Amino acid sequence: MSNNSKANFFKGAATRSKLASKTSPTRERTSASPTAACDSDRTPGEYDEKTVLEEIRNMSATLQMVATDVVSIKETTKELKDAVQSIHVRLGEAEQRISDVEDVNTRMEKSMEKCGKRLETLWKRLEDLENRSRRNDVRVVGLKEGKEETGKVIQYVEKIISQGLGLSGSEFEIERAHRSLAPIPDPDQPPRTILMRFLHSSARDKVLQVAKERRGIDWEDWKLSFFEDVSRELAEKRKAFTPVKRRLHALNVRHRLVYPATLIFTWKGQKKTFRDSNEAEEFVQGAE
Repeated sequence: MSNNSKANFFKGAATRSKLASKTSPTRERTSASPTAACDSDRTPGEYDEKTVLEEIRNMSATLQMVATDVVSIKETTKELKDAVQSIHVRLGEAEQRISDVEDVNTRMEKSMEKCGKRLETLWKRLEDLENRSRRNDVRVVGLKEGKEETGKVIQYVEKIISQGLGLSGSEFEIERAHRSLAPIPDPDQPPRTILMRFLHSSARDKVLQVAKERRGIDWEDWKLSFFEDVSRELAEKRKAFTPVKRRLHALNVRHRLVYPATLIFTWKGQKKTFRDSNEAEEFVQGAE
């Protein structure tokens, strides 16, 4: 055996001895734990590869779930987008309808305003026409029920005019006369008013003037009063001037209420005209 061969032999023996010394504890641990033995059989490269593959599989499953969720989110987002778009369209339609309604309402308000003005004008004309149609009428208040004979009211009223007021002649011709169209009252209640219409308005004016001067007349134990015949609305307007007329009378201010309902008087040398009772009363109170 050459020197080189001997050297290699001893070198290999030493190596085997070292390996034996290292292998012996491992075997003891292997006998104690089989699982550890299996793990010890794996090389570091083999262990890392399996772990990475497992992680990759887990990540792939997770990504698959994420992809499914993303698809669901996209579908939900599309539905929401479609719903928002539908709401936007409906909102636009609603705004347009509201705008159309506002335009129609504006036109209706203008039309109603015009109709209101026309109605007011027509009402004033109608009221004026009604009162003018009563221009020749006189109301007699206070005559007991049944004093006149049935069907002879005109003759009885002519007798009152001629004997009670001292007015006679063709000028005072009465066109018609009758009791007011109301149920016959009980004996303890006021009698119905007698309405008479003169053929001439001048006769009506004279009758009212004389009756005013005499402050009514006594007729067969009854106190009769004479009034002009006007509509209820006009009567209320004239009645509203009563307080200010009393105040003017207390102040010795001459005044008169002319047709339809206008108060005229002279205040400190100036002529005053009022068609509103409140304005007239405020003026008198402020001027005192």
